[in-house]
Amino acid sequence: MSPANATATKAGGGGSGDEYEVGKTYEVKLTTGNEFKGIVLAYDSDPHVGAIPGKCKSMMTTRTVNASFISKANLIGKCKDPLDWKKKKCFVDLSGLLEKEAIAIRRIESIGVGVTAEAQKIFDALSKTLHVKWENKDMVIMEDVRICSPYHSDSVTGGTRAANDRIKKVLNNVREKLQLSSDT
Repeated sequence: MSPANATATKAGGGGSGDEYEVGKTYEVKLTTGNEFKGIVLAYDSDPHVGAIPGKCKSMMTTRTVNASFISKANLIGKCKDPLDWKKKKCFVDLSGLLEKEAIAIRRIESIGVGVTAEAQKIFDALSKTLHVKWENKDMVIMEDVRICSPYHSDSVTGGTRAANDRIKKVLNNVREKLQLSSDT
């Protein structure tokens, strides 16, 4: 990103030669139809990307915007120091960011790689009530019970006999609910 007070020529979106200068406040409309207001905190002229903070509901957010997606930008004004957080009382909610990161990681980890759609449906259903994770193409439940392909009750291994029986019962119920064949 360019340092403070740097300017860059507007890329696309009308080509009127406007400049996005750090510290200027704009009303922006994107080609997607989204509209927002914000101060340009940084701008990089090579990929034509700017960082613009704004409000979303009651929270402060920062958007990274590709200038080629800006269909309209009205200059509202200019502030002396857009990074002066003491006057603006801007802050980053670190715990909120860490929580969002953890949720994103859990979502990514819940997607099986190289598994069938049927296997993913079974995993999704089991994960609603049990701690399940993928280990290659196997589902690992409660760290010690494993369900291998083709994900039938006879493919359940490991764990105590009681845990194994319970997982088999839950698996059969899930397969029935999803209207999948019960066994091979």
